[in-house]
Amino acid sequence: MLRTVTMRLRPLLPLVLLLALGCSAPSWTPSPLPPQAQAVAPTDARVDPFAPKSLADIANSAKAAEASETASLQQKIARFVPVTFAVAMDGLPQSERDTLVKLIEASRLIQEIYERQVFADNPRVAARLAADTSELGKLRHAYFRIMRSPWDRLDNAPFAVERTRPPGAGFYPDGLTAEALDAYLAANPTEKEKLLGLFTVVERAGDKLTAVPYSKAYAAFLAPAAAKLREAAKLTKNRSLARFLESRASAFESDDYYASDKDWMDLDAAVEVTIGPYETYEDELKGQKAAFESFVTITDPAASKDLARFKKLLGEMQAHLPVEAPMKPKRGLESPVRVGDLVFSAGDARRGIMTTAFNLPNDERVRKEKGAKKVLLRNVLDAKFTRIMKPIGEALLVPSQQKFLSSAAFFNEVLFHELSHTLGPAQSLRGAQHVDVTVALEELHSAVEEAKADVMGAYNVLFMVQKRELPASMREELLVTYFAGLFRSVRFGVDAHGRGAAMQLNRFVEEGAAAFDAGTGRFTVDFDKLEASIAKLTRDLCVIEYRGEKSAAKALLDRYGVVSEIIAKAQAATAHVPVDLFPTYPLAGE
Repeated sequence: MLRTVTMRLRPLLPLVLLLALGCSAPSWTPSPLPPQAQAVAPTDARVDPFAPKSLADIANSAKAAEASETASLQQKIARFVPVTFAVAMDGLPQSERDTLVKLIEASRLIQEIYERQVFADNPRVAARLAADTSELGKLRHAYFRIMRSPWDRLDNAPFAVERTRPPGAGFYPDGLTAEALDAYLAANPTEKEKLLGLFTVVERAGDKLTAVPYSKAYAAFLAPAAAKLREAAKLTKNRSLARFLESRASAFESDDYYASDKDWMDLDAAVEVTIGPYETYEDELKGQKAAFESFVTITDPAASKDLARFKKLLGEMQAHLPVEAPMKPKRGLESPVRVGDLVFSAGDARRGIMTTAFNLPNDERVRKEKGAKKVLLRNVLDAKFTRIMKPIGEALLVPSQQKFLSSAAFFNEVLFHELSHTLGPAQSLRGAQHVDVTVALEELHSAVEEAKADVMGAYNVLFMVQKRELPASMREELLVTYFAGLFRSVRFGVDAHGRGAAMQLNRFVEEGAAAFDAGTGRFTVDFDKLEASIAKLTRDLCVIEYRGEKSAAKALLDRYGVVSEIIAKAQAATAHVPVDLFPTYPLAGE
């Protein structure tokens, strides 16, 4: 069995050093001072707000601002605890070790693409920050390397540029609004499919908008990445891995990922890689553009086999959902489950908050035929529970319920979160036609879908307890750990996971599923009420997705997906707990 052998926590200061590698006068006349005041306050002591500042005042003001920003960035960086993920390769043949090297090299090229997808000017910003050797410059560069962006992903505030984040990231022309794009598409309906395609970059050409395929827009990186994948395919002894690497290399050149997505579903090897354009979180304009990412893992066959029993129950989970039959269509339910240790990550998989697990591919055609593969990153899960999840629960729960905090429940909630992405409505109904839920809900889809997977994951763990697939003790452990875990997610800021978690928390508190004691600042979970609330919210979110009701999704998120007073108090009470991890990978030479 391949296991994580070290998870070494390093002090913050070395991290920062390592990461550090711009009227008329008033018409009224003031009343005279009373005599006693005149005696002690000469008229030239009054401060004239319109008087020019001296050079000394300006310098002092700038120095104070720099000191304030320095302190702020130090606090922000301290929220990410450094963790080294060193994974044993005992028993891994030399051929697969050599394959691993090529996969990491290909992943580094994927990182270059992602940097440009986040913000077209990102490479120039990164170079400028790296060249600034002042204390403040080093801190800005360090935080940039955590965020992979000049904007703080926790609050969307700029820290390395003097402008707001473009909602279209690097996928659309700077300054293009959703309204302007909608108007253009209405006037040019034949261009809609290409302009809103998952794998195109939108550019201006005079008064027109053009769609540039990823294979052309990022050819400088995709061509060598494809070559690296083909080199890896020749090195590995695993046929399923070789087949996937060859087909994914071809997809980089053709922008057709369908065949290689199916090959990835069939991938079963000691060394695995998930590499390509998948998630649409970065596109906050229309939620349509896929960002590149890569996960390189060493799998644990025994742990993966142990969890395989749950994929056989996906059909029962779908049938058990608290919704009408049309909202739970038949899908491909092969859905393999893999447990592995993360060796390297890049792109959308390495920015701000670390991924603990994922459920791919997102292509509904592949999901209909073959389901989706769930990959759980064991070493990341272990680190997050120990360093973040458990301390949050200990700070926010009444002492009598802290005993229910469980790493097994945390693992199961993450597993069933990923399984639940496969369940529920496959498409939205628009009149007599069906469209993908992503198309119907647009930029709101990610928040709704992540919340659905959260709450449905909890619903399905409870179902497994009822079926005695999991021990009876898991009920209380799941309910407490799931509820406390939502406070971990709301600390992620305004992204899809954070907003969806806030929506769940505020709904549950409103429905009495958890009571907050203002005196102690702690929560008490009502097990029966929370179980009922979970079922109710599962239904509500499935209905929204099935009907494609963007207005209903917006109303739900606007009302509940906010930092309420109770959430703000909880965040203050857990300010001492890291928000997330900052990884380094020794097998990648870090």
